[in-house]
Amino acid sequence: MPAMQRLQELVQKTTAYLDERGIDNARREAEWIFCESLGLQRLELYTRFDMPVAADEVGRLRGLVQRRGRREPLAYVLGNQPFRQLSLQVGPGVLVPRPETEELVERIFAVHPADAARRLLDVGTGSGAIALACVSERPGWDVHATECSEAALAIARANGEALDLQVHWHQGHLAEAVTGTWDLLVANLPYIADSERSICDPELAHEPAEGLFAA
Repeated sequence: MPAMQRLQELVQKTTAYLDERGIDNARREAEWIFCESLGLQRLELYTRFDMPVAADEVGRLRGLVQRRGRREPLAYVLGNQPFRQLSLQVGPGVLVPRPETEELVERIFAVHPADAARRLLDVGTGSGAIALACVSERPGWDVHATECSEAALAIARANGEALDLQVHWHQGHLAEAVTGTWDLLVANLPYIADSERSICDPELAHEPAEGLFAA
């Protein structure tokens, strides 16, 4: 990329680059990268289309785009992933929270109203998505979460601190690290058969296999 280019030209080139590398919704992902990196709203990509981008910003953007072109998950590239009303830090060592997990939280809330006190255990919390969403939207609940991976648990704790949400974190395999009784037991455990690895999207190769593939 030249040292000084216009915003819209860069977005167009990035879109073409990602599309060539098999990225679905290449235009939307290019816009997302630019908005996150430059601190812009999506509308500004069009209202400020002639804005020059400085050389240092171009270099930083190039690095992010090349990572995505190697099929690293977009959430890893950006360092965060929206989950319901929250923005969660994510990176190597934790799964990227999926829309299906948001649906799981929605089903929990449909059965358990906001004014009902509950003690919930989230088994295999990963980034802490389920546990933190429950505390955020059900502040009266007593929420605990377990995780066997030290790296993943560190990210979950960091998310809790960044969001100022109180979850009781426990390191251990499944529910071995906790005792007591629970009103709700929630788990989003490995769900892909090991025999299906070869047909999975390339992005999954960057995420922790122990969180994806059932033994």
